[in-house]
Amino acid sequence: MKIVVMGTGGFAVPAFRKLLESGYEVPLLVTMPIRTRRTDRLPLPEIRRVADEFGVPIYDPDDVNRAGTDELRRAGADLLFICDYGKILSPEIIAAFPLGGVNLHGSILPKYRGAAPINRAILAGETTLGVSLIHIIPAVDAGPVIAVDSYEPDPNDTAPIIERRLAEMGADLLLANLDAVARGKDTAIPQDDALACKAPKIRKEEGRIDWHLPVREIRNLYRGLQPWPKTFSDWVRNDGKPTTRLILGPLEIAGTGSESFAPCGTVIKADRAGILVQAGDGVIRIEGVQPSGKKAMLPGPFLSGYRMKAGDLLQ
Repeated sequence: MKIVVMGTGGFAVPAFRKLLESGYEVPLLVTMPIRTRRTDRLPLPEIRRVADEFGVPIYDPDDVNRAGTDELRRAGADLLFICDYGKILSPEIIAAFPLGGVNLHGSILPKYRGAAPINRAILAGETTLGVSLIHIIPAVDAGPVIAVDSYEPDPNDTAPIIERRLAEMGADLLLANLDAVARGKDTAIPQDDALACKAPKIRKEEGRIDWHLPVREIRNLYRGLQPWPKTFSDWVRNDGKPTTRLILGPLEIAGTGSESFAPCGTVIKADRAGILVQAGDGVIRIEGVQPSGKKAMLPGPFLSGYRMKAGDLLQ
Protein backbone atom coordinates (compact mmCIF):
# COMPACT_ATOMS: atom_id res chain seq x y z
CA MET A 1 0.00 0.00 0.00
CA LYS A 2 1.28 3.43 -0.96
CA ILE A 3 0.61 6.23 1.53
CA VAL A 4 1.04 9.98 1.03
CA VAL A 5 1.85 11.65 4.34
CA MET A 6 0.78 15.21 5.20
CA GLY A 7 2.48 16.61 8.28
CA THR A 8 4.47 19.58 9.50
CA GLY A 9 4.88 19.53 13.27
CA GLY A 10 6.80 17.19 15.51
CA PHE A 11 3.69 15.26 16.54
CA ALA A 12 3.64 13.66 13.06
CA VAL A 13 7.26 12.50 13.09
CA PRO A 14 7.01 9.16 14.99
CA ALA A 15 4.17 7.96 12.77
CA PHE A 16 5.99 9.08 9.59
CA ARG A 17 9.17 7.31 10.66
CA LYS A 18 7.35 4.16 11.76
CA LEU A 19 5.54 3.91 8.40
CA LEU A 20 8.87 4.04 6.60
CA GLU A 21 10.62 1.62 8.94
CA SER A 22 7.70 -0.82 8.65
CA GLY A 23 8.08 -1.08 4.89
CA TYR A 24 5.16 1.03 3.72
CA GLU A 25 5.88 2.96 0.55
CA VAL A 26 5.59 6.72 1.06
CA PRO A 27 5.97 8.34 -2.38
CA LEU A 28 5.46 11.90 -1.11
CA LEU A 29 5.58 14.04 2.02
CA VAL A 30 3.29 17.06 1.86
CA THR A 31 4.31 19.69 4.39
CA MET A 32 3.91 23.41 4.97
CA PRO A 33 6.56 25.63 3.40
CA ILE A 34 9.35 27.05 5.52
CA ARG A 35 8.39 30.67 6.11
CA THR A 36 11.39 31.88 8.08
CA ARG A 37 14.64 32.91 6.43
CA ARG A 38 16.98 29.96 6.73
CA THR A 39 20.56 30.04 7.95
CA ASP A 40 23.14 27.31 8.45
CA ARG A 41 22.47 27.50 12.19
CA LEU A 42 18.74 26.92 11.84
CA PRO A 43 18.06 23.19 11.42
CA LEU A 44 15.43 21.80 9.09
CA PRO A 45 12.14 20.77 10.71
CA GLU A 46 12.45 17.21 11.95
CA ILE A 47 9.85 15.83 9.55
CA ARG A 48 11.89 17.15 6.60
CA ARG A 49 15.02 15.55 8.02
CA VAL A 50 13.25 12.17 8.18
CA ALA A 51 12.11 12.61 4.57
CA ASP A 52 15.69 13.34 3.52
CA GLU A 53 16.97 10.33 5.49
CA PHE A 54 14.62 7.95 3.64
CA GLY A 55 14.71 9.72 0.28
CA VAL A 56 11.04 10.74 0.32
CA PRO A 57 10.22 13.62 -2.08
CA ILE A 58 8.80 16.75 -0.44
CA TYR A 59 5.89 18.83 -1.77
CA ASP A 60 5.22 22.08 0.11
CA PRO A 61 2.60 24.29 -1.53
CA ASP A 62 1.35 27.40 0.26
CA ASP A 63 -2.20 26.05 0.02
CA VAL A 64 -2.61 22.42 -0.95
CA ASN A 65 -6.30 22.92 -1.71
CA ARG A 66 -5.64 25.72 -4.20
CA ALA A 67 -2.70 23.83 -5.68
CA GLY A 68 -5.09 21.09 -6.75
CA THR A 69 -4.70 17.34 -6.98
CA ASP A 70 -2.29 16.87 -9.92
CA GLU A 71 0.85 16.47 -7.79
CA LEU A 72 -0.95 14.19 -5.36
CA ARG A 73 -2.39 11.97 -8.09
CA ARG A 74 1.04 11.59 -9.68
CA ALA A 75 2.24 10.00 -6.45
CA GLY A 76 -0.05 7.06 -7.21
CA ALA A 77 -0.89 6.49 -3.56
CA ASP A 78 -3.79 4.47 -2.18
CA LEU A 79 -4.25 6.32 1.10
CA LEU A 80 -3.64 9.75 2.60
CA PHE A 81 -2.35 9.99 6.18
CA ILE A 82 -2.48 13.43 7.78
CA CYS A 83 -1.15 14.48 11.17
CA ASP A 84 -0.22 17.90 12.58
CA TYR A 85 -0.42 19.51 9.15
CA GLY A 86 -2.40 22.69 9.76
CA LYS A 87 -4.98 22.76 6.94
CA ILE A 88 -8.57 21.61 6.47
CA LEU A 89 -8.63 19.57 3.26
CA SER A 90 -11.12 20.03 0.45
CA PRO A 91 -13.29 17.12 -0.70
CA GLU A 92 -11.29 17.07 -3.94
CA ILE A 93 -8.04 16.41 -2.10
CA ILE A 94 -9.52 13.56 -0.09
CA ALA A 95 -11.12 12.08 -3.22
CA ALA A 96 -7.71 11.93 -4.93
CA PHE A 97 -6.96 8.77 -2.90
CA PRO A 98 -8.84 5.53 -3.61
CA LEU A 99 -8.95 4.63 0.09
CA GLY A 100 -9.58 8.20 1.26
CA GLY A 101 -7.60 9.44 4.22
CA VAL A 102 -7.00 8.97 7.93
CA ASN A 103 -5.99 11.53 10.50
CA LEU A 104 -4.12 11.07 13.79
CA HIS A 105 -5.28 13.60 16.38
CA GLY A 106 -3.90 14.28 19.85
CA SER A 107 -7.08 13.96 21.91
CA ILE A 108 -9.84 11.54 22.79
CA LEU A 109 -12.36 12.75 20.23
CA PRO A 110 -14.86 14.33 20.08
CA LYS A 111 -13.24 16.42 22.83
CA TYR A 112 -10.61 19.00 21.89
CA ARG A 113 -11.03 19.34 18.16
CA GLY A 114 -8.56 21.84 16.75
CA ALA A 115 -4.96 22.98 16.68
CA ALA A 116 -3.93 22.61 20.34
CA PRO A 117 -5.65 19.52 21.77
CA ILE A 118 -2.92 18.46 24.19
CA ASN A 119 -2.39 21.93 25.63
CA ARG A 120 -6.13 22.52 26.02
CA ALA A 121 -6.67 19.18 27.71
CA ILE A 122 -3.93 19.94 30.25
CA LEU A 123 -5.30 23.43 30.89
CA ALA A 124 -8.73 21.91 31.51
CA GLY A 125 -7.28 19.60 34.15
CA GLU A 126 -7.88 16.35 32.25
CA THR A 127 -6.21 13.40 33.97
CA THR A 128 -6.60 10.98 31.05
CA LEU A 129 -5.19 12.00 27.68
CA GLY A 130 -5.10 10.14 24.42
CA VAL A 131 -4.96 9.96 20.63
CA SER A 132 -7.61 9.19 18.05
CA LEU A 133 -7.30 7.77 14.55
CA ILE A 134 -10.19 8.97 12.38
CA HIS A 135 -11.36 9.01 8.79
CA ILE A 136 -10.87 12.41 7.16
CA ILE A 137 -13.90 14.49 6.23
CA PRO A 138 -13.92 18.19 5.19
CA ALA A 139 -14.42 19.39 8.79
CA VAL A 140 -12.07 19.93 11.71
CA ASP A 141 -11.32 16.59 13.40
CA ALA A 142 -14.92 15.46 12.98
CA GLY A 143 -14.61 12.19 11.04
CA PRO A 144 -15.66 8.74 12.30
CA VAL A 145 -13.29 7.35 14.93
CA ILE A 146 -11.38 4.22 13.89
CA ALA A 147 -9.47 3.67 17.15
CA VAL A 148 -8.43 5.43 20.37
CA ASP A 149 -5.59 4.91 22.82
CA SER A 150 -5.16 6.71 26.14
CA TYR A 151 -3.12 6.89 29.33
CA GLU A 152 -2.89 8.83 32.59
CA PRO A 153 0.19 11.07 32.54
CA ASP A 154 2.21 11.86 35.62
CA PRO A 155 0.69 15.03 37.15
CA ASN A 156 4.13 16.65 36.93
CA ASP A 157 4.44 16.13 33.18
CA THR A 158 4.37 19.21 30.97
CA ALA A 159 2.94 19.48 27.46
CA PRO A 160 6.16 18.55 25.59
CA ILE A 161 6.59 15.34 27.62
CA ILE A 162 2.96 14.35 27.12
CA GLU A 163 3.09 15.21 23.41
CA ARG A 164 6.08 12.93 22.86
CA ARG A 165 4.33 10.05 24.62
CA LEU A 166 1.10 10.54 22.70
CA ALA A 167 2.96 10.83 19.38
CA GLU A 168 4.58 7.43 19.96
CA MET A 169 1.24 5.94 21.03
CA GLY A 170 -0.35 7.40 17.92
CA ALA A 171 2.28 5.88 15.66
CA ASP A 172 1.54 2.43 17.11
CA LEU A 173 -2.21 3.04 16.80
CA LEU A 174 -1.82 3.90 13.12
CA LEU A 175 0.24 0.80 12.32
CA ALA A 176 -2.17 -1.44 14.23
CA ASN A 177 -5.15 -0.28 12.16
CA LEU A 178 -3.75 0.25 8.66
CA ASP A 179 -4.56 -3.26 7.46
CA ALA A 180 -8.21 -2.95 8.50
CA VAL A 181 -8.44 0.47 6.83
CA ALA A 182 -6.92 -0.91 3.62
CA ARG A 183 -9.45 -3.77 3.54
CA GLY A 184 -12.38 -1.52 4.45
CA LYS A 185 -12.86 -3.59 7.59
CA ASP A 186 -12.30 -0.97 10.27
CA THR A 187 -15.21 -0.41 12.64
CA ALA A 188 -15.25 3.38 12.64
CA ILE A 189 -17.82 5.01 14.92
CA PRO A 190 -19.36 8.45 14.14
CA GLN A 191 -18.53 11.12 16.67
CA ASP A 192 -21.21 12.57 18.93
CA ASP A 193 -21.07 16.24 18.02
CA ALA A 194 -22.98 17.13 21.18
CA LEU A 195 -19.91 16.10 23.21
CA ALA A 196 -17.44 18.05 21.07
CA CYS A 197 -15.38 20.96 22.31
CA LYS A 198 -12.82 23.09 20.51
CA ALA A 199 -9.07 23.34 21.04
CA PRO A 200 -8.01 26.59 19.32
CA LYS A 201 -4.43 27.74 18.95
CA ILE A 202 -2.75 29.06 22.09
CA ARG A 203 -2.41 32.84 22.26
CA LYS A 204 0.58 34.51 23.92
CA GLU A 205 -1.53 36.45 26.41
CA GLU A 206 -2.93 33.21 27.81
CA GLY A 207 0.38 32.78 29.62
CA ARG A 208 -0.35 35.67 31.98
CA ILE A 209 -1.12 34.22 35.41
CA ASP A 210 -4.38 35.24 37.05
CA TRP A 211 -3.42 34.82 40.69
CA HIS A 212 -7.10 34.70 41.70
CA LEU A 213 -7.33 31.25 40.14
CA PRO A 214 -7.11 28.09 42.27
CA VAL A 215 -3.59 26.73 42.70
CA ARG A 216 -4.31 23.62 40.60
CA GLU A 217 -5.43 25.73 37.66
CA ILE A 218 -2.27 27.85 37.89
CA ARG A 219 -0.19 24.70 38.06
CA ASN A 220 -1.96 23.32 34.98
CA LEU A 221 -1.40 26.62 33.21
CA TYR A 222 2.35 26.17 33.71
CA ARG A 223 2.20 22.53 32.55
CA GLY A 224 0.05 23.25 29.50
CA LEU A 225 1.86 26.32 28.17
CA GLN A 226 5.31 24.81 27.77
CA PRO A 227 7.38 25.48 25.71
CA TRP A 228 5.38 28.54 24.53
CA PRO A 229 4.22 31.04 25.62
CA LYS A 230 5.14 29.88 29.15
CA THR A 231 3.65 31.49 32.26
CA PHE A 232 4.43 35.07 33.20
CA SER A 233 3.49 37.98 35.44
CA ASP A 234 4.42 41.62 35.82
CA TRP A 235 6.33 42.36 39.01
CA VAL A 236 5.10 45.56 40.67
CA ARG A 237 7.95 46.59 42.94
CA ASN A 238 7.70 48.36 46.29
CA ASP A 239 11.07 50.09 45.79
CA GLY A 240 9.73 52.42 43.11
CA LYS A 241 11.66 50.81 40.26
CA PRO A 242 9.82 50.07 36.98
CA THR A 243 7.50 47.10 36.65
CA THR A 244 9.37 44.06 35.31
CA ARG A 245 7.95 41.23 33.17
CA LEU A 246 8.95 37.84 34.62
CA ILE A 247 8.60 34.41 33.02
CA LEU A 248 7.83 32.07 35.92
CA GLY A 249 8.28 28.33 36.30
CA PRO A 250 8.45 25.64 37.39
CA LEU A 251 5.42 26.38 39.54
CA GLU A 252 4.50 24.08 42.41
CA ILE A 253 1.61 23.98 44.86
CA ALA A 254 3.01 25.01 48.24
CA GLY A 255 -0.25 24.74 50.15
CA THR A 256 -4.01 24.86 49.82
CA GLY A 257 -6.33 27.05 51.83
CA SER A 258 -5.69 30.71 52.54
CA GLU A 259 -2.40 31.00 54.40
CA SER A 260 -2.40 34.78 54.64
CA PHE A 261 -4.72 37.74 54.38
CA ALA A 262 -2.70 39.17 51.51
CA PRO A 263 -4.37 39.94 48.18
CA CYS A 264 -3.94 37.39 45.42
CA GLY A 265 -0.62 37.84 43.64
CA THR A 266 1.17 39.11 46.76
CA VAL A 267 4.65 37.74 47.46
CA ILE A 268 4.41 36.15 50.90
CA LYS A 269 7.99 35.02 51.20
CA ALA A 270 11.06 35.04 48.97
CA ASP A 271 14.24 33.06 49.64
CA ARG A 272 16.55 30.53 48.00
CA ALA A 273 13.99 27.75 48.46
CA GLY A 274 11.46 29.57 46.27
CA ILE A 275 9.12 32.51 46.00
CA LEU A 276 5.75 31.99 47.68
CA VAL A 277 2.79 33.81 46.13
CA GLN A 278 -0.81 33.96 47.33
CA ALA A 279 -3.28 32.46 44.86
CA GLY A 280 -7.04 32.05 44.93
CA ASP A 281 -7.22 29.05 47.25
CA GLY A 282 -3.66 28.52 48.41
CA VAL A 283 -0.02 29.32 47.76
CA ILE A 284 2.16 28.76 44.70
CA ARG A 285 5.92 28.28 45.01
CA ILE A 286 7.92 29.71 42.10
CA GLU A 287 11.07 27.67 41.47
CA GLY A 288 12.45 29.53 38.47
CA VAL A 289 12.45 33.12 37.23
CA GLN A 290 13.44 34.72 33.94
CA PRO A 291 13.37 38.53 33.83
CA SER A 292 12.59 40.04 30.44
CA GLY A 293 15.67 39.90 28.22
CA LYS A 294 17.67 37.81 30.71
CA LYS A 295 18.46 34.15 31.26
CA ALA A 296 16.35 31.90 33.46
CA MET A 297 17.56 31.70 37.07
CA LEU A 298 16.92 29.76 40.24
CA PRO A 299 15.31 31.81 43.02
CA GLY A 300 18.62 32.31 44.89
CA PRO A 301 20.56 34.02 42.07
CA PHE A 302 17.47 35.97 41.04
CA LEU A 303 16.92 37.35 44.55
CA SER A 304 20.58 38.29 44.87
CA GLY A 305 20.30 40.58 41.89
CA TYR A 306 16.69 41.76 41.96
CA ARG A 307 15.78 42.01 45.66
CA MET A 308 12.20 40.81 45.46
CA LYS A 309 10.64 40.77 48.92
CA ALA A 310 7.43 40.02 50.78
CA GLY A 311 4.71 42.50 49.94
CA ASP A 312 5.68 42.90 46.29
CA LEU A 313 2.89 42.18 43.84
CA LEU A 314 2.69 39.93 40.77
CA GLN A 315 -0.08 40.71 38.32
